[in-house]
This record gives sequence, C-alpha cells and structure tokens, in this order.
Amino acid sequence: MASQPEVLQSCIEEAAKAAKPALERCIEDAVAALELAESQSASAAEREELTAACRALLKHKTNWSAQYSADLLVVFRTQAAEAAAAQATLTPAGVSPRSPGGASTSSFSALEAFSLVEDADVSQAIESSRLLQLVLPAVEQSLAELNTLISTVQGLPNVRPELNPLRPDIFAQALQQMIFAAPVDRAVCTLWIKYLAAPLGRELKLVYERLINQLELANVQGAGYRVLQTPASGGSKSRGNPQTGTGQGAGRAEESFRPPPLGYVSDEPLRPSQFADLTDPEVKSDLFHDFLFNGASNAQRGLAPAYYDSIEEELKALKAARETAQAPLTESRAAPLSGYQKVPAVDRPQRVVDERSQLSQQVWGAYGRPRERDILRTQLKKEARQVGQVMGLEVVRQLVSHVAQDPRLLAPVREAIVALEPSLLRLAMVDPHFFSDEDHPGRRLMERVAQRSFSYNDEFSTEFSEFLQPVIRAFNKLNGRDIQDAQPFDSALATLAQHWDEQDQFEAKNRDNLLQALRFAEERQTLADEIAQELSRRSDLGDVPALVLDFLFESWALAMAHARLTDTRNQVDPEGFGSVVPDLLWSVKREVTLKRPAKLIEMLPGLLGKLHAGLALLGQDPRESETFFEELMKLHRPVLKLRRLKSQRDAEESGAMPLEPEEAPAPTFITDTSTEPRQARSAAPPWLGRDDLDAAGFEDTLPTAPGELAPLEDDMSLSMAGPAATDEPTETSGAQPASAPEPLAPATGPAIAPAEAERLLRGLQAGHWVDLYSRHRWLRAQLIWAGTKGTLFMFVSHGGQPHSMTRRSCERLIRDRLLRPVDTQGVVGQALDALALEADASAGTPGDASTPADLMNA
Repeated sequence: MASQPEVLQSCIEEAAKAAKPALERCIEDAVAALELAESQSASAAEREELTAACRALLKHKTNWSAQYSADLLVVFRTQAAEAAAAQATLTPAGVSPRSPGGASTSSFSALEAFSLVEDADVSQAIESSRLLQLVLPAVEQSLAELNTLISTVQGLPNVRPELNPLRPDIFAQALQQMIFAAPVDRAVCTLWIKYLAAPLGRELKLVYERLINQLELANVQGAGYRVLQTPASGGSKSRGNPQTGTGQGAGRAEESFRPPPLGYVSDEPLRPSQFADLTDPEVKSDLFHDFLFNGASNAQRGLAPAYYDSIEEELKALKAARETAQAPLTESRAAPLSGYQKVPAVDRPQRVVDERSQLSQQVWGAYGRPRERDILRTQLKKEARQVGQVMGLEVVRQLVSHVAQDPRLLAPVREAIVALEPSLLRLAMVDPHFFSDEDHPGRRLMERVAQRSFSYNDEFSTEFSEFLQPVIRAFNKLNGRDIQDAQPFDSALATLAQHWDEQDQFEAKNRDNLLQALRFAEERQTLADEIAQELSRRSDLGDVPALVLDFLFESWALAMAHARLTDTRNQVDPEGFGSVVPDLLWSVKREVTLKRPAKLIEMLPGLLGKLHAGLALLGQDPRESETFFEELMKLHRPVLKLRRLKSQRDAEESGAMPLEPEEAPAPTFITDTSTEPRQARSAAPPWLGRDDLDAAGFEDTLPTAPGELAPLEDDMSLSMAGPAATDEPTETSGAQPASAPEPLAPATGPAIAPAEAERLLRGLQAGHWVDLYSRHRWLRAQLIWAGTKGTLFMFVSHGGQPHSMTRRSCERLIRDRLLRPVDTQGVVGQALDALALEADASAGTPGDASTPADLMNA
C-alpha cells in the first residue's frame, strides 16, 4: 500500500493532469454559450462585444489549457507544503492558534504567493469572488467528501478544509489570473468569467469525483469533523444508533449541558439524552434513514445545543457572503451547444439544473438566487425544534434536487420546481412527512405540474409558454405566503386544474366525435370479418372469379355490417344487402348466365343499384369502386353481347338459329378472375371513408417527402381507403415524383430492430405520451385510443390535433425513430425512490431491506 505522502502526491498530479482537458471543455461550452447569446441579442453593440469575446476566448484555448495545468501543479505543491507546515502548529485539541482562512472566507487568502499581478484592483477582486461563488455550489457535495479523504492522507486528526491543496478557490484563482493577464479589455474578462463559471463548476465536480474514487481504491478512510458533545454523548458509541445522538471520532465534550434556544416548547422537560446531535454526520445519516423508512420513531426528539450553534454560524456566513450578480433572463436558458434552439426538440442536450441553480430574478424574484434559498432553508433549520422538522427540510432539499435533474422534464419546468423550494420548506416545518402521502396537496401540485408538462417537448414553443406562465404565477404566490398547512397548495392546484380543465373541455368534443367514429369503424370491421367468414362457407362459391370474392369478403361484408349496426327496426336482412349475395355470385358464372341471358339482363339494374347503394351507405367515394364495376361489366359482357346479336338478328327477321355459346367471343379480363378458393381475411385494419380519414389525422402520420421512411415490404394499408390510407406519399401530402427523391427527415440515428419496435408498440397504452414526427415537426402526442385488436391507434397532439395510424404504420415509425415513446411515470415517486436508495447506501443497509414502497407508507 502506498504511503500517505505518495497518495497525496498522486492526487495532486492527477488533478493537474485532468485540468487541461477540463479547461478545454469549459472554453468550448463558454464559446457555444457566447454564440447563443449573440444570436439572441437585440443590441448591435452587445452582439459585437459578444462576438469579440467569443473569438478571443477561442484563440486562447490551446495555450491556456496547457498553462492552466502547469500553473495548478505548482500551486498544489506549494499549498501541500504549507499545509504540512501548518500541521506542526496544531494544538492537542486539533485547533491552530491562528485561524487560517478557508475558501468560505476569502478567495485570495491562500493564494497570495501565486499572484501574477502585483496589486489586484477592486473590480478584479469582485470578479474573482463572483467566479468562486458560482463554482462552489456545483462541487459542494463532492468537495465535502474529498475534504475528509485529503485530511486523512495529510495525517490530520480532523477534517481541515482550508488545508486541502485541491480546494476550489485554487482552481478559480488560477483561471482568474490567466484571464486578467490576457491583453483584452476588462469588459471582455468579465464576460469570460461569467460564461466560464458554470462549465468550470461542472468540470471541477468531475475532477473531484475522480479523485474520490482514486482515494477509495487506495483504501483511504475519511477523517471526522470536530463536534461538541453533550455529557450523554461523551461515552463510547457505535455506528447506526440514532438514539445515542453521537458518532465515532467525536472531539472533546463540554463541561456542562446547554439548554436549547429560548422559545423551545415541549410538553415535558427534555433530558440531555433526549437531544440528537445532528452535527455528527453519522448520527445525521442514521436519523435521516430512520426518518424516511420508520416514520416518526425519532421525529419527536429534540435537538442538541451544538446543532443550534452550528446553524447560527452557517446563517451568519451566508448573510456575510458577497451577493452574486443577478443573472439575466437569458442566462437560465443558456445551452452548451451553439444554435440550441434550432436543434430538433427531441435531440437537444439537457441543460443543467439543480437546487443550486441561479434562476432568473425577472421570473422568480429574490428566490431566483440560490443564496436567498439557502438563507431561508438555514433560518428554518434554526427555527426547528424537533428532529422531524430538520429531516423534513433535508428531504425537501434532496427531493427538489432529484426532480430538478430529471431529464424527462423540460428545463423551465425543472427550474420551476427549484423555485418552489421555499414554500415546500415552509410546508415541511408544519408537516414534515407530507411527501410520503401521494394525495397530499404539496406532493400532488409538483406531480400534476410535471405530468401536465409532458404535453410539450419544446421549451421555446408558444404553447409551452402559455402553460408555464400560470405555473410561474401560482408558484410565486405560494412563495409569498405564510404556510401553516396544506391549504395554499390545495388552492394553487385547484386554480391550475381549473385552467387545464377548460383547455381539455375545449378539445374534448372534437376528440370524442373522432373516437366515436373510430370505435364504430372497429366494431363494424369486427362484424364484417364475421360476415365474411360466413360468406366464405357458402356452397355456391365455385367458379366465382377472385375479383368478386374479394369484393364480397371485404367491401360488401362491410356494407352488410354497417346496415346491421345502424338498423333500428331489428330486421333480418337490413337494406336487403344479404339477398344481393346469391344474385351477384350467379351473375358472374359464365356457363350459367349464357344459358339464361334474359334472367341476367332482368336482374342487372336492381343488382347494380343495390351494390352502389351499399357502398354509398359506407360513405365510399364512387371513384374508389370504379375498377370493380368496370371488371364486373366485363364479366357480364358475353351475355350482353349475345343479347345484342340476337336483337339484331330478330330485327333483320333472318330466322337464323340463335348464336351458340361457343361462338361468342371470349372476354379479355384485365384483373385476376381465377376461380381458385379464396379465404376471407380476418383482423383486417378497420375501413374508413375519406372524410373520416382526414378528420382522424391519418394524413398527418404519412411521410411528407420521399425517402423519409424505408419502403414497405408489403402492402398493409387500410382496406378500400384509397390513396390517403396508404403508407406511400400521395399528391395531397405534398410528395414529389419518385424519380427525384429529396429526403427531408431529421437525422434520427440507427433504426430500431423490428422485434424491439413491436415490443415498444405493445407497451403503449391509452394515456401514454410519444414524440411524433409529423409534417416536418416534432410533436408531443398522447395515445388516447388503441383498437381492441391492436390494428388501429389514435394519438392527439396539442390543440386536439388527431394523428391516427394502423399498426403497420405505427411499427414503421417506431423502427425509423420517428415515433418515440416517452417515459412519464411518477416524477415525484421516482425521485423519492432514488432518495430512498441513496439513504440506504449511506446508512450501509442492504438495498432490498426496505423498498421505496416502504418510504411511501412511512
């Protein structure tokens, strides 16, 4: 095993090495953000300034990255040496007689030896402080863990964050020194710091996580923090016992017990052993796990005086910290890629949002600043009188963090959840367990807003903005109220729900009419399939051409089914369509009709009239059946020609014998008139007329240009539906001739395997959301109906626009990634599940010992 100095040196070298690619990525992100800001700016002067800053920063990328790594290595080693020297001056209690400044006190105190300029003016100091304050929130958690491990390898008895040579202010100061040494205007430096801050925080977090992993692989155990104990906690203690209020590695105990702050209300006097020492990280972790999984077993316990001392110090530090500059409205919408808004909505990279994010103050007021949210959270911790209240506040913080990072939600929705934290914190003070009740108004408000937001996939669309504005008003109103119970959340949800219901009712009428038409079409098709099966068992189908059998089993079965479903008089054969069948079959048997031409000629007008009437009842365009009637006429032509010849001879009074059947010319058939046995096709896609097809939005799910989708292997289009129901481009959909294809589909990545596409389709149920590519746009659509046979699907996008398709078309769109199912399972529920798993891991309990369901029922 490597010695502690060797481990520390290895970490220093790894951090310096990682700084080079990290800064390169920071500069790339900053350049992209500057380009985006330039494209959105309405001021010519501002655009010029942003463009100049962007070009100059890009020019420094290569040199700065190498210099940054080298400079940091020098400072890391200098800081490590100074920390080793400072360790020798520690008192036995572990406290230095002089209090060295840490990152939380000053961003300059530890770096006086690494100044590339002799005298930093006031504005430079402000910019440096601003950079550090924007970086710290991103690394808060990983830095705390790294501090414990670095203190161990430094040989320190307790955690000393200010002696960590890899602390964030080192990275920030080194970058700031390079920026202000560049030969550019001070305004350009300010812009660079502004746009480099967020990327630096993200990259530094990754560096810290890599170092933590490296130290854990070296079997380094983290040092403990110094705590002040009550007499009851001064003895030996064990990990995982929240009742003791203590943890291993504690410091000195106080001489006497200090009572809780004034104003503490209790039914009976509390003994020192009843107080929980939340300044001990292990005790806090155990109590947090107990709070999540065991409800109120420790929630009523009081809080040790040391807890209030630490909170008071934390609050003073927050209030004394410099205020960061207000973020402009567009900053919260910045993106890591140039032209972010132009990227297809479904392919945009996720913008980083968490509970430490700086939000727009123009939208969210003072609580748009993370500092203000931190101050409120800390003030409420100070007002807490029981463990349950403190744990409730911590659950809210972590819950907001998890929801804010949910990639399924649009960034402005995640920002809204972050902005709602103040009112959720106040709610946790009066109802610490509100999150465990799925029906609690506080939890339902978050979930309903999240679920409603799944109606949209583009944060820049007008429709999404119309959804977001009422949410912003409701959340800001909640943040301005004094929360004593759940009623304000119930009122806010009721107001939003009323607005949403009005929108839904506006769309519901048209949707219901369309659904009624589709349900009727499916029911009619099911009955038509049964009728076709009955017809296929008739004994007089011999020698009947395939053309006629197909018509009988498909179109005419539909007409008979339609007549039966719409019959109000309970007739045996509605409209007499059933009686047409034997006449039609007899009329196409040449050997029979040539022997009795008079009978055929007599029945033809009535027969053709019934056939046209049946198809008209379906709403079929007469042009769709022209081919069938033309071929049917050719089948009847021998008899008609025989009749004409006989009439001519009778008129000439020739007295000649009638023309024998074999003398009649054989007809020439264009279509298949074979008389091989034909089987009725079952489970066919429901037939729809042209008007129903257009109203149901079948046209919107077709390709809008050749080459957008792969060609079909076979034809499974809607029966008798005409061009609009096929999967091929049509004239009405704006297609171009096949000889000049111009693919216009977006880059969708590799196609999905047919088996996987079929599995995804089987998983779709009514109420599920999808991203659908229709008419060159990505839409968010909801499946509102799926046929019982799984042959027809109807989606609806914003505004009630329907998009219907057959199973064949749906699978095809999924394969080509032009229809993508969206996961919308409970947002708050999943966040709580993740929080519960983390609590299990932190407490060292098996992951299956308590399930997320236990958390819900806590």
